[in-house]
This record gives sequence, C-alpha cells and structure tokens, in this order.
Amino acid sequence: MNKTMRDVALFTLIPLGIFLLFCMSGDSGILIAGILTLLVVGIYFLVGIILLLTDHAGIGKAMLLSAGIVLLVGLSTCGMIMSGFRL
Repeated sequence: MNKTMRDVALFTLIPLGIFLLFCMSGDSGILIAGILTLLVVGIYFLVGIILLLTDHAGIGKAMLLSAGIVLLVGLSTCGMIMSGFRL
C-alpha cells in the first residue's frame, strides 16, 4: 500500500470509527455525530486545499479524498438514521 492510500485510510477510518461510537450511544449521539461530521469534512477540505497550495501535495490529496469519503459515508448514514426520527 502506497503512502497516499495509507494516509487516506488513516484520515478516513479514524473519524468514521468515532462517529460510529457516537451513533451507538442513542438519539443525541446521532445528532452530535452529524454535526461533527460536517465540521470534520469542512476542516479536512480547507486543510487539504492549503496543503495542496504548499509543498505537501500528497497529504493534501489524501485529506481531500478523505473529506469526500467521510461526506459520502458519514452524512448519508447519519441522514438515513435521522430520517427515522420523530421530532
């Protein structure tokens, strides 16, 4: 496994694992996980763009790809769970 894919796996699996733990804790944990997912995706995107513009293009690409994966997996999962809520 090359360095970029290892970085993508690291940057993706750690937040998704933490979000999974939050989702297992109940209704309030799911809402917290959704909010944290939005924050992590925004931070990953901004830091990834900054790293692409500097000399760290490999890590910047990994963070942008991880932001996309977390956005796709994390927010779709939280969205499906929250669609069943009766607020």
